[in-house]
Amino acid sequence: MTRRPPDLWPSATLARTRPGALANHRDQRFRGEALHASLASFTDPDVVAVRTLYDWLGALESASHVVEGDRASACAAVDALLTASPVSPHVHAMQEFGRSITRDRNSHLAKVIHDVRGGALTSLLMHLRQCEVRGVAPEDLLSLFVRVRDHRKILRGTLTDLDADRRARDTELRQHDVRLLVEKWSDATVLVDRGGVTRAVTVRLDAHFDGGVSESCVEFSALDRVLYNVLNNATRHAADDGVHAVLTATPDDAPAHLHVAVANRVSDGDVRALRARFGDDLGALFFGGYSATGSGLGLRICADMVGNAYGLDDPEEAVDGGYLGALLEGDVFGVWFHWPLVAD
Repeated sequence: MTRRPPDLWPSATLARTRPGALANHRDQRFRGEALHASLASFTDPDVVAVRTLYDWLGALESASHVVEGDRASACAAVDALLTASPVSPHVHAMQEFGRSITRDRNSHLAKVIHDVRGGALTSLLMHLRQCEVRGVAPEDLLSLFVRVRDHRKILRGTLTDLDADRRARDTELRQHDVRLLVEKWSDATVLVDRGGVTRAVTVRLDAHFDGGVSESCVEFSALDRVLYNVLNNATRHAADDGVHAVLTATPDDAPAHLHVAVANRVSDGDVRALRARFGDDLGALFFGGYSATGSGLGLRICADMVGNAYGLDDPEEAVDGGYLGALLEGDVFGVWFHWPLVAD
């Protein structure tokens, strides 16, 4: 049995990440319409690759869906699909996606490409590769189904004309509850590649809030993009095999914002590198351009999305206002962000 990760958010530390008040400068609620592009922005091979991926994920979504408790049939269906259409070509296609069209690592299009290739996809593809080797087990199905569903929504959110009909339905008003986040992240196992070795990292999630967090699928996929970027960063850099996430609402007396805090232990080398680059100003991580292993865009995308949700002009305003931030205490690295709740 997997050991539950320890509590990395002492109450006093968590309290420092929760400002007394946050202003929302938008006249109307953010609907998730940000950091997206049309397929016309990409080369023909890129369009073919992402359409092929989207359709393949759609087939996986259908195959991994358990009908009337028949897990055996779902396992067989996913096994058959992976035999007919293996994982490796999609891994290679996504590694190449967008490489020929953007040189500015902080550009709008670079952020779109980052989330097309990232989001739920990275861990999903690693999980599917394991399934190819050992076969699909019943305990794989829920994780596969959720990650496939999430990334198809992220693709529709980032590429506006990939599936216009489904995207139109995604924009319809439909409240999404925080329980959707709790169900998929509580004790979730995320596979990460560290130096060519696949590691399983467990997410401990403590939720102390129940209520609405978005008003449409597109908005929820925008929130998902933030949370996947934060958790992908945490699991990738976790010095041990655990990450601790806490969901609360703030302020306590009149909840108006979802507060998400994610922490992980980091290596001595990461501590030294972060201190050397940022000192005590860890919020600068959200400005983009810094990464030990990736593009450095993930946290910048978080700042852009949270900024859009609150009508802010730039990442600096989001960090200075306490809408999101980062801290390093000893060997524990933490990130937090806020998202407007749906009014009752």
